[in-house]
Amino acid sequence: MTQKIDAGVASHSPSAEFMTLVDVDHQNDFDVVVAFLEANLDKIINEVHGFDKLLVDNGKTQLNCPPAPEGGDSHGGLLIRTLSEAEGPSGITLKREFKVHALADGKIEIREDIVKAAADQPVMSENVKVVSIARA
Repeated sequence: MTQKIDAGVASHSPSAEFMTLVDVDHQNDFDVVVAFLEANLDKIINEVHGFDKLLVDNGKTQLNCPPAPEGGDSHGGLLIRTLSEAEGPSGITLKREFKVHALADGKIEIREDIVKAAADQPVMSENVKVVSIARA
């Protein structure tokens, strides 16, 4: 079950701020998202897990934080995944997705995929950055 976060209550929470940064209305903010994750990665994950949930939704963005690895299952190193979509009269017109993976040696890969619906074929763009983030 998805838990909706009340924007009024959670307006200053790391996960609520992050969901706003990664929604479809903030497409030119990849470097801002990277900087926010560098400062708040574990805070976001711990906050979502503190809700006793793996998936939260603010009505515009879904934020998924898989559980910590256990019994040899690393979940592919996935730490965070988000999805935000815009809809028009003929369906989904824009999809923005972020995936944050733990790599070897304390490196974190942050990947943004944007798919825009076009008349003939969807247009996809991608941003990727690998950063070092000290984790608790």
